[in-house]
Amino acid sequence: MIPNGKEFETENRSGIAKLLGIEEMRKGTSELISDLQNKGHRIHIYTTSFRSKGKIRRTLKYYGIKVNRIVNEKENRRVLKSRNINSSKFPPAFDFDLHIDDLKGVGIESERFNFRAIIVEPTDQKWIEKIKSEIEQTFELKILKRLFKELWLQSDDCTEPIENMWFSIQEVAKSTGNTRKVIRKYLNLLIDNKHIEVTSEEPLLFEFTEKGKVIKTDLEIEKIIKNVG
Repeated sequence: MIPNGKEFETENRSGIAKLLGIEEMRKGTSELISDLQNKGHRIHIYTTSFRSKGKIRRTLKYYGIKVNRIVNEKENRRVLKSRNINSSKFPPAFDFDLHIDDLKGVGIESERFNFRAIIVEPTDQKWIEKIKSEIEQTFELKILKRLFKELWLQSDDCTEPIENMWFSIQEVAKSTGNTRKVIRKYLNLLIDNKHIEVTSEEPLLFEFTEKGKVIKTDLEIEKIIKNVG
């Protein structure tokens, strides 16, 4: 968002804004954040800068950006130290689902500490498209993981038929903040890809197929999303 040099084009900034200490902002940031918020995402700022939260909010406000929470380096160090986490950043400590950064080191930490991160090169001209695409995939994975968890529970870890699928759909919809229609789309995805099958129409029963029974890890669930994409 904030340039270190001339890596990317920035928004227009008035002379008064410069005098007031308003920092430059990557062109397109405001529109991207607004679009994500309109889709129901909560946006936070997580930085290892020691800028005060007030200064950060003033800069954001100038560009018409409003975020939910700001975590600066002062808070970051205090929280990570209290949890004995040896990482420059750890989004799960603040209940953040996904982190966006421009540092490759953060990408390495995301793999080491198992948190999801999108690494955007400062010179990437298609950075907005990349962020939107990876966010969509991340939240598709979140829904699918929750659906699998519910179906594993209802089937006693794939050993019994699933009798009350409507209840499972309702529970997943409630816990992910989505509609039942959206969850049915992911159930249909599992049926179309032969991970789940209907074994009885009356009463209506579903079961995991042999292909579905081997799906046990997040990585295997992620492959389902990638194969469809």
